[in-house]
Amino acid sequence: MKNFNPRFKKILALLVLTTAFIACDGVPDKTDDDGAEYNGPPKQIISVMDAKSMYDSYTDRRSSIIKKYEEEQDSTEKFYPTRYGQYDFETMKHYMAYLEDQAKMAKVKITGLRYYFANYPADGSVGDTKEYEKHNSFFILPTAEFNGEELGFFIRVDDDGNRNAVPVRDVVKRMLEGAKQGGGNMNPEQVPSFGSKMLLLNPVFQGGGEDISLTLNESHLVPPPPTGKDDFGGN
Repeated sequence: MKNFNPRFKKILALLVLTTAFIACDGVPDKTDDDGAEYNGPPKQIISVMDAKSMYDSYTDRRSSIIKKYEEEQDSTEKFYPTRYGQYDFETMKHYMAYLEDQAKMAKVKITGLRYYFANYPADGSVGDTKEYEKHNSFFILPTAEFNGEELGFFIRVDDDGNRNAVPVRDVVKRMLEGAKQGGGNMNPEQVPSFGSKMLLLNPVFQGGGEDISLTLNESHLVPPPPTGKDDFGGN
């Protein structure tokens, strides 16, 4: 027994240490990068069959009409309506972090993300890629509450470096009022500092202060060019 007890104690201690090591190794420590706690799939998830039905409905009721219209405008080339836009996963993570950082500095709470359907102008005045001219797209605009109403916003930095959330609607209203006063044409000083750059993720500098757009665009659109079949069987 005198020889057994020390050996037994050593074996028991070894088992305890091994069990503790396995338990710690099997459950990784939570870090700041883990994000929100996972509580199952969002309630907005739809089935693949529902997605296919919606995709086919767009093909029948929208895509074919767009194709016919654009080819009537220019019969010299075939037109392929856009079926999807794609951002890589890292870009979306970067975008969300960017929004949270800007909102925190402006002391505003983001309430949602709006996806606006849009179209690249035929004159090529918006976008860096000419092949997107006349094609449908979308841009993402964060929202916050302003006087009880949920509105899309950007960040305005004054000369002293103070940041404030400003509804995009205010800028658009100023544009419309300026156009009305100018008989349909706006003077250069009446044009909001954004211009077409409002669609970009990058900040736009001006004067002594700074307007920072939070609107994300410039995704990878398919088509153009035609790339064969997509996930749901379209061309």
